[in-house]
Amino acid sequence: MRVAVVGVADFTSSFVRRLLEQGHEVVVFDDVKEGIERLEAELDVAGAAVDLLDFDQLESFGFSKADVLLLAHRDESVNMVLSIYAKVVNIPRVLVVSRSRRMAEALLRLGLASSVILVSEVLERAVSSALRGAELVELPGGHVVAVLDTRVVGQLVGASAADLKERCKPSALRVVDREGALREPPDDYVIKEGDTLVLIAEKRAVEELLTS
Repeated sequence: MRVAVVGVADFTSSFVRRLLEQGHEVVVFDDVKEGIERLEAELDVAGAAVDLLDFDQLESFGFSKADVLLLAHRDESVNMVLSIYAKVVNIPRVLVVSRSRRMAEALLRLGLASSVILVSEVLERAVSSALRGAELVELPGGHVVAVLDTRVVGQLVGASAADLKERCKPSALRVVDREGALREPPDDYVIKEGDTLVLIAEKRAVEELLTS
């Protein structure tokens, strides 16, 4: 898969590294040469320091051949213009990182983005997860995959796996112990501080578990 990334942001290097490890072809575009050079030095990735509103320059690096376009430029207007251009040249998937809720809503409503990652919501979820000791990934049908850190969710320490199953009726339950071993706990397993619990259950039941 060919991925075009616009904007050298704080997260770009780790994102690009992951794509490269997965065998994808990546080209990074920015209008600041220093950022491109820094990323090229850090990773074995093609970089293009160009005027991002000069479509001929973009196409000289095969911009419209991308299967996926990630727009993460610090200037929201650049992301908007390039999302329009991506629609004109039929790039199949466009993902946009935005700091503006109004911009995010406009991009989605106009059909200019397949998905928008709102920076404020990502930060809010990260802070909330850190405070609660719980990371929830929503699934269809009102279910979640929940990762619970018992060093924070201390009310679960001392409970048995059977107690946990009775309280939230998970369809799957696993424990990662302090040594990093993953296991399916028997009903008499006693949850210890430092365990990480991974379960699939109804979101409502997990929320009740966290607030009890």
